[in-house]
Amino acid sequence: MKAGSSVKKYDIPFVADGLTAYAIERQNNFERHQPQGKSPWAESQRFWIGAILQGMVRLEGGTPGPEMMEQFDQRLAAAHDCAATETLTPAEQEELVRSLRSYVSALETTGEHRGLQVAVVRELLEDMATHLPWNSSANGLDYARDEVDSILLRMTARKPIHFTRILLGSDMGPADDDFVPGIVTDVDGIRGTKLFARLSQTHPEVDKWPAIATVWLCGGQTATAATVPADELELGIIREVGTRFLDYPGVRPAWPHELRVPVHEQIRVLKVEPGRLPEEITMPNTLEAFQAAVGGYIEVLDLGGDAVLVCNEEGKLAGLPANRRVCGDTIAGIFLITGSADGEFCSLSDEDAAHYAKEFEQPMPVYGDPDTPTQWEFHVF
Repeated sequence: MKAGSSVKKYDIPFVADGLTAYAIERQNNFERHQPQGKSPWAESQRFWIGAILQGMVRLEGGTPGPEMMEQFDQRLAAAHDCAATETLTPAEQEELVRSLRSYVSALETTGEHRGLQVAVVRELLEDMATHLPWNSSANGLDYARDEVDSILLRMTARKPIHFTRILLGSDMGPADDDFVPGIVTDVDGIRGTKLFARLSQTHPEVDKWPAIATVWLCGGQTATAATVPADELELGIIREVGTRFLDYPGVRPAWPHELRVPVHEQIRVLKVEPGRLPEEITMPNTLEAFQAAVGGYIEVLDLGGDAVLVCNEEGKLAGLPANRRVCGDTIAGIFLITGSADGEFCSLSDEDAAHYAKEFEQPMPVYGDPDTPTQWEFHVF
C-alpha cells in the first residue's frame, strides 16, 4: 500500500484502545524505571504509542489530530491508582500484536526509508515482552519481534548508506571488530574509535595493532559519493547481527585498508644531538618517550610561535656535553624541537621544521673525551 492511500487497513480505534489498556496495566502494576539520564519510562511509552497511531492514520491517507493522545492522557489519568483495571484478554493481545505486525509490513511495502518508524514499533514490542502477565509466545510477541528485526535489517540494507568495519588484532593475539559510521581508513581515525580505546586499555602489552578497515556500501551502490554515513540507529541494527549483515543483498565492500596502528599518537619532531646535524624523527607523543629521548626529567623552553624546546632539566648536573646555544644559555645533552598547541605537544609544521633545522645546523665544538662527563661550572649571583 502506498502512503496516502484511502484504503482502510487498520482498526485504529481498536489499536488505540488496546495500546491505552496496555499502558494502564503498566502504569498501575508493572511500570518500569529508566536508568539515570534517560527519559522517564512513561514519556518513552507515550512517544511510541503516539508515533504508531499517527503513522497508521497517515498510511490510510488521513491527517492525525491531537484527540487520540488527549484521550490517551485522560484515560491514564482517570485510571491512576485504581485498585482494579480492565486488562486485555489473550485474544485481544494477539490481535493487537497482529495489527502492529501489519503496520510494520505496510511501512516496508511503501519502499521508502521508514527505519525510524519501524524502530519505534520494535521498542514497544520489546517493552511488551518485559510485561510479565503477557505470554509472549502465546500472543505472538516473540514472532512479531523476530519479524520486525528482519524487516529492519532488510530496510537498512536497501538504504544508500556507507560504514566502515574495523578489525583490530590478529589470529595470533587479542582481536575484535566493530562497525563505525562514515569512512575510517587512516591511523588517526582508527585510534579515535571506541574499539581501539577498549582494546588498548584491556591489552596494555600491545603497542601497535594490526588493523583492517573496510568500507561497505548499502543499497546496491558502487561509489561512496552516492551514499551517506550510517547513523546510530542503522549502526545499532548492523551491530546486532554483526558480520551476517554483510551477506545481505545490496551490501558490498568498497575497498579494504591494512594498517598498523600505534597505541600512542606519533608526532614529528626535530632531534638535536651534540656534534651532529639536526634530524627529523617520528616518536610517540608521551611523557615517557620524551624522557627517554633526552635521558631524564624534561624541561620545556618556549621558542615563540608554535614550537617549544624539550631538554633534560638536569643535563648540566649530570655532566651531559654542550649541545647548542639557545636564548643566551647552553643546552647540555640531546634536545628536541616539537610543535605546541593549547599546551600540548604536537607535530612540527613544515615551516618550523625547516626553520629550526637551519637555526641549529651548526653544532658547538666538542672538547675532551666524549665518554667522560662534562665538568660544568655554576656561578651564583
